[in-house]
Amino acid sequence: MHTTDKRLLEYRVLYNAGAEHSAINNYHYYMAYSASEALEYHNSCVKKHKTDAQLISIESYNPYSEKWEDCTDHIIEE
Repeated sequence: MHTTDKRLLEYRVLYNAGAEHSAINNYHYYMAYSASEALEYHNSCVKKHKTDAQLISIESYNPYSEKWEDCTDHIIEE
């Protein structure tokens, strides 16, 4: 599925525990080839632990600018 020209990037998913706990946000960090793949990992983690999570955003770390870049819109478009 993955070709050698792709590389793993660091992604972080900002989420909260849902409407009753919406004031408490958390991050989960993943190494993945794409934001979609990182989100799949996150969703499987949430399902495995039988928790309820509300997605807020997903960001990728740009090692060149040393900043996190929002890629939530890219996930929504897919």
